[in-house]
Amino acid sequence: MSAIVRAFARRRARVFCTARRADGGGTADALEALVGEVRADETDPAESARRVLRGAAPSGGFELVRGGEPPSVSDGATDRTVYPFLFEGAGGAGDDAAADPMAVDGEWLSPTAFLTREAAPRLWESYRRVAPDVDLLRTDETHGAAWLSVRALEVVRDTAGAVAFGALDGGVERIADRARVLRRARPSMVVVRNRVDRAMIGSDRTPEAIHDRAVDALDDALDADREAAERAAAALADASGKTATLSRSGTVAHTLRRVGRPVVVGESRPSREGVAAAEGLAAAGVDVTLATDAGLPGLVRESEVGCVLLGADRVLPGGDVANKVGSYPLALAAAEAAVPVYVVAAADKIATADEVVRESGDAATVYDGDRPIGVANPIFERVPGDLLTGVITEDGPLDRAAIAERAREHASRAEWVTRRGP
Repeated sequence: MSAIVRAFARRRARVFCTARRADGGGTADALEALVGEVRADETDPAESARRVLRGAAPSGGFELVRGGEPPSVSDGATDRTVYPFLFEGAGGAGDDAAADPMAVDGEWLSPTAFLTREAAPRLWESYRRVAPDVDLLRTDETHGAAWLSVRALEVVRDTAGAVAFGALDGGVERIADRARVLRRARPSMVVVRNRVDRAMIGSDRTPEAIHDRAVDALDDALDADREAAERAAAALADASGKTATLSRSGTVAHTLRRVGRPVVVGESRPSREGVAAAEGLAAAGVDVTLATDAGLPGLVRESEVGCVLLGADRVLPGGDVANKVGSYPLALAAAEAAVPVYVVAAADKIATADEVVRESGDAATVYDGDRPIGVANPIFERVPGDLLTGVITEDGPLDRAAIAERAREHASRAEWVTRRGP
């Protein structure tokens, strides 16, 4: 049995689709991903997928997200093993699908188009094997909350589309149950709940309507993240010296690429996602220094840093912020050195309750010995609003009254959670 790869290239929650003649000699063109043979000298199908993607996107800019179990596909004459892979455009918040044209003809579509248009055999199944799912939301420790919230909306869109277009049974409650699970997947990341609520709330509770709202919510979310970054970049334009940050926020990264000044990034233990953030900035041509978390506040006090920029896992109704552990001492050091501290986040990160949900990293990453030693390995902590120069969203800086008003708006959208039936 021969083997091929299907490379799904994703930008702005859409995948790039080519067209091939539909099986059976019809006149319609069938949607297909980027496809190529697995060559005899390629021992890893992922290598084949990268080669196929390079042919369609020679300028690069895509990162491998995940591979999936290969289904067998028959085109009527030949049985083939199909290895699916998902790649993502590496442009960060609001990455524009039109910014870097592909070298082959095609179009960027919601994957649910595989269910409504003529498509290559088992294309939807291939996509589902690499698509975002609840387990990704629960286990991912390398991406920021905004990125994960977009993945959650993709799950809502795909589930609603599958129900609406006949690929999944269960009706509206199947979609609602999946959405409730998504809301609980990462309790610390309020933006996941707020954005899922935007797709689920509405007077029209049909699967088609939920699907369409999820598609719109995806565009709105990506635009909000990009616009927040642009607003923050404008606020930082007159700052001098290096900018300090930690953890891995797509919105922060987008801001720092726009500003273009040297950056100091904390490694961000326990998962050290700051390393990936630093690599991404360096690949974009930014002058980056990677620092230990313990050393970062000292660099601020020693005047190497002229500005601190933080993301947020949640903005609390009273103006405090919950973010990656290490943010509080960094903000304290900045306050002592009279260095401004900005938070950039979409308004959907504003929480409805004044609480910080505690998550802990693996204790073994701190101590794996045999002595009876307790381990504290928190992931998030509270940063008092009094230490912050400003919280910048897609609507610009928000004061505490505006933050509280947004919190009330978010709370009103959650009423669907307890509703049953259409």
